[in-house]
Amino acid sequence: MTFSAVEFTGWVRGVPQNLPASFCGVTQDTRDLKPGMLYVAVRGERYNGHDFIQKAFEAGAAAALVDQELADIPAATRWPLIRVADTRRALLDAARAWRARSTAKIVGVTGSSGKTTTREIAAAFFSGAGRVCGTYGNRNNEIGLPLSILSMEPDCEFGLFELGTNRQGEIALLAETLLPDVGVITSVGSAHIENFGTTEAIADEKGALLKALASDGFAVLSMEMAHFERLRRTYGGRVVTVSLVDKSADFYGEIIDVMCGHVAVTEKASGARLELRSGLPGQYNVYNLMLAFAAARGTGVAAETAKKLLVDIEITGMRWQRFKTEGGVNFINDAYNANPESVKAVLEVFQRLTSVGRKVVVLGDMLELGTHAESGHRGVGAAVAAVHPDLLCLVGPLARQFIAHEAVSIGLAREKVLCFEDAAAAGRALAGWLRSDDLVLLKGSRGMRLEEMLDEI
Repeated sequence: MTFSAVEFTGWVRGVPQNLPASFCGVTQDTRDLKPGMLYVAVRGERYNGHDFIQKAFEAGAAAALVDQELADIPAATRWPLIRVADTRRALLDAARAWRARSTAKIVGVTGSSGKTTTREIAAAFFSGAGRVCGTYGNRNNEIGLPLSILSMEPDCEFGLFELGTNRQGEIALLAETLLPDVGVITSVGSAHIENFGTTEAIADEKGALLKALASDGFAVLSMEMAHFERLRRTYGGRVVTVSLVDKSADFYGEIIDVMCGHVAVTEKASGARLELRSGLPGQYNVYNLMLAFAAARGTGVAAETAKKLLVDIEITGMRWQRFKTEGGVNFINDAYNANPESVKAVLEVFQRLTSVGRKVVVLGDMLELGTHAESGHRGVGAAVAAVHPDLLCLVGPLARQFIAHEAVSIGLAREKVLCFEDAAAAGRALAGWLRSDDLVLLKGSRGMRLEEMLDEI
């Protein structure tokens, strides 16, 4: 990816200084920087990217995008720089300009949970119809999304991007940058409800994606999703619906095997019935599969082409990641993030799994629930009690106070519940207890870092 330095400077309304003719790629992280790239100095809550400019140039940066009020560093007068009022805003402006130049069909995916799974399934579907670009890793915020857009190659035919949020107005900001043709909302739940107050407010935040759709675009929604009607009213254009309940939906699904994501989908427009299988367990993953399929079909991807490319999708990054230790212990690491709805959904799947050995559930605190923290954790406590695990291991004060209390009050034996301050302590305790053929589920908010217990085990 090569950018003209002059053109890029115009996109961000910057002031150039000693610039080369071009640079190849953009990053804000010196650890990812490759020689010839533009380094973006971003000010964050815990760091200031301007402190790493010297390091960026030592690593081979072609130039740096910096705030106008750069600290008085003697070497700065010699550096190749683009000076702007605000590097965060400039990054968004550059991404919007690059996206506007693209002829690719752009799909935006947001939701309280299921974004990455839906995007990666959709990527498999779309890959049969042309070159696919999109979100890299979990880059879905006001820094990550523009960086993902700026990595989109000129010959890309389909762009699939996630939009995340933890504050009001963030989806609107990202959607105005992405300018999507298709908008997919996977779910509306209580994730980050501390910053929104109500699930209605969360639905409105997700709905901002639909308001940014192109005039000839379309939205994809599940009819069983919370606040479906509210979201449908948000958008005056074409809405494509999926359902496992209502046969009038544009895409109606009948689950054949929920444990491997096997579903028969009837397409209303053509009357065609097609069986799809993702290999991902749980009804929530069936919905993710159908949403992705509806988005692909809506943009003209042939149904049979899509089906051929759907071969046991492997979803990255601690999302139902199954593995076995050298000692024979089976783990399911689903600890990328958590909210009450996603934890209950995962527990429902875990309950269906058979195990030669004992079944262990490890749950961490669910963060950013605000005044809903107690009710959310107690609801999970009731759900995990219904699973009847051989051991319930809880990490964090909220899990200890509310999940444990609710699970025991409902009937889970107190001696089967262990509580820990952090994941490492839980790992040390379980290391000597687990044995071959045991099955262990990990689920908690990203901030709890439950994967650290694996280092101890």
